[in-house]
Amino acid sequence: MTLHLLARPHHPAAPASGTIWKMLFDRQVALLHRWARPEFGRALADLGLRRDTLPNLSALSQLIRQRTGWTLLVTGAPVAEAVYYAALARRELPVVSRLRTFSEFDQPPGGPDLFADVFGRLPMLLEAGYGDALQALGQAWELATTPAAATLLRRFSRATFELGMLAPAGGRPQFYGATLLTSPRYLHAVAAADATQFQPLAGAARQLSLATSPVASLAAGPPPYLVAASWTELAAEIQLLRVELEKAQRPEIGSRLVAPARVDGRAHAFAARLSGLRQVG
Repeated sequence: MTLHLLARPHHPAAPASGTIWKMLFDRQVALLHRWARPEFGRALADLGLRRDTLPNLSALSQLIRQRTGWTLLVTGAPVAEAVYYAALARRELPVVSRLRTFSEFDQPPGGPDLFADVFGRLPMLLEAGYGDALQALGQAWELATTPAAATLLRRFSRATFELGMLAPAGGRPQFYGATLLTSPRYLHAVAAADATQFQPLAGAARQLSLATSPVASLAAGPPPYLVAASWTELAAEIQLLRVELEKAQRPEIGSRLVAPARVDGRAHAFAARLSGLRQVG
């Protein structure tokens, strides 16, 4: 599929598109008031994203490039995995131009749509630390040359850039993951989560590489939510991810049992602190 930088406004022409966008926008803004970072709200305004107007992707492309150095690559449908990560490595973000229909309102088929990409990803790009970390994730794809390595990178990407949170010391966890920012189902799951499901990001790359680690079981049972202390910590963990990806490329010698990740006092203390923060709010 050919990707291109959009040179003109591009969005669904169906009359209902404006209504769908407005309903999605209003719902998420209302739900995110306790969970989104203050920077997210300011970024919505800086990008000119409004409830009553479909996004002008031409204007957004120019603004994003001027502010961040990133290029928006517009496509009619989600691109292949290898294409996506290669684009991120070049500071190019694929953006799907198709907006969901009313029948797909809560769960568009086939992956992200216009709302998921524009509302869930573009505001975060205005934070330099996020953009740098996202590029580093794309660059890590070059090491995903075996099924085990590719699986590890997918797990890490989902646990961070889809379901990740940021919480500076003493602060409440706030969303930066695109799925959390755009999906009421996942937001409600976080709101109902037990404090023990919130885990510090440090060491996550190693834990995700272990088949016996509860952090690796993102698709089964209550998922853990990885909370970074800063963008710097996220970037450092991506560097550790590269180490684990290199290990995953090595052939196994015989059958080796992997010891489960040790749950130490730091994780328990982290869960206790988050529980207190949630009760205060």
